[in-house]
Amino acid sequence: MKRLKQLFYNFLSSGIRGSLIYEDVRKATLINLFALCGMVYLLFYSYRMWILGDPKLSLIYIYCIAVIILMQIYLRIRRRILFVSHILVIGLLCLELFFLFRNGSTDLKLPSYYVFPGIYWYYIFPPFSLFMLGRRVGSYYNIVLIGFTIFFFSTDYFDGHLYDKEFKVRLLSVFSAIFFFSFFFESIRSITFSAFEQTYTKKTQYLKVISTKNNALKRTNREVSNLSEELRTQNEYLKVLNKELVDQNEKIALQNKLMEVQGREITAQRDMLIQQRQSIDDSILYASYIQKALLPTDDILKENFSDFFILYRPRNIIGGDFYFYKKIDDSIIIAAADCTGHGVPGALLSMLGIASLSEIVYRLGITNTSVILAEMCREMRSIIKRNNKYDAKDGIDIALCKINLNTNELEFSGAYNPVYIIRNKELIQLKADKIPVGTSIFEREPKFTNQDLKLQKDDCIYLFSDGFPDQLNPIDRKKYLARNFQNLLISISDSNMNRQKNLLENEFERWRNGGDQTDDLMILGIRV
Repeated sequence: MKRLKQLFYNFLSSGIRGSLIYEDVRKATLINLFALCGMVYLLFYSYRMWILGDPKLSLIYIYCIAVIILMQIYLRIRRRILFVSHILVIGLLCLELFFLFRNGSTDLKLPSYYVFPGIYWYYIFPPFSLFMLGRRVGSYYNIVLIGFTIFFFSTDYFDGHLYDKEFKVRLLSVFSAIFFFSFFFESIRSITFSAFEQTYTKKTQYLKVISTKNNALKRTNREVSNLSEELRTQNEYLKVLNKELVDQNEKIALQNKLMEVQGREITAQRDMLIQQRQSIDDSILYASYIQKALLPTDDILKENFSDFFILYRPRNIIGGDFYFYKKIDDSIIIAAADCTGHGVPGALLSMLGIASLSEIVYRLGITNTSVILAEMCREMRSIIKRNNKYDAKDGIDIALCKINLNTNELEFSGAYNPVYIIRNKELIQLKADKIPVGTSIFEREPKFTNQDLKLQKDDCIYLFSDGFPDQLNPIDRKKYLARNFQNLLISISDSNMNRQKNLLENEFERWRNGGDQTDDLMILGIRV
């Protein structure tokens, strides 16, 4: 039963917390009580009108019930009591005016069940509007209703003459009496509630002050008691602590001696590591001079091309990327290679690649690109072969081109690395074979394919390693990707090669954003 009462009260108050002394709770409760009574009344008369053969009036009652339910739902969700009160009062006012037009006296030959509902609504309107909206706003609504009613009764335009004089006097006098009684009741209630609210507020303030002081006294007593106990405990603890401090001082003195000995040892080891690091750095720096000496100079490219660039940035002073070009008769052999690994292992493998490529082109005089790669693959396998087994991790990805300077014909063969040709802002990609130059898990004869392309004036040729597309951004650890690299080359292809090199370096630094370089970087660009 208690649970049911709580649910019913929660329904009447539209979920607004508090007791009936709060104005919002009181108004919400009144709205819901009026709404319940009105719905019961409307349901009864809707059913009665239906049976008596007046479905239109029955439908109007149903619409009124729907409006009341919607307002209750809106009140529970949005808690806008004033808005709902205005809507319900306006709705009741419209219903009154409807009955004023719809009904009449017995001169209209209407049964009594048409007349009495309108009278009921008239008598309900004053207390409902005054209780919901207060004396001032509620009085405005009542003045509007009674003024329109008097105007209706005093003119023939609205058929007001059909109401007999006795009915008019009785309706207006009872309505006025109910209005004044409701106004008086609301005035008394408002004054009483204001006085009660002031008294309750003062009482609450006094109780809060008394409660605050009592709590402060209790808290002070507890603090004093706790402080006394804490002082006693601290005195005992200090005695124990003094003894422990003496023991700790002896241990610290012994540890200081040990730390002095260890410090001297660490200093000696640090100096030795610095010397070893300097020696290693000097060796790697000298190795970079040797590696650069093995790379070809720019003379061949300067003699045959007016616009080109070489962007070469090893990750660790020395690296596994290398480039190669050699002029034979009327053709130039150009290669860009990426060896497995970087640093010292990559550099050693790149030196093997340079030596093998130089041997094939210089001594053997082979110029067919697919034959060069096949021969290079066989030599690298024979060099790297260990214990009659192949290490599948050792190899070279290479893009190899031969450009005929007379006919501007390009012959290409590649091992994993493609070549890009950009012509009129459009990229032409010559794809490489999926065969590494070097060791392989498959012991079969390498067969590389030749691809031919007729070059045109202002074509831009790009040979490169995967250092640029594979560079990681330190923020989200994402690669630059080949697609973005292609779009970058297309966007800068109109610039001269020296400016393209600067733009590539700036974009690389922007993407790297102060992070570590992921891999060796090498890009070779030539404009035909």
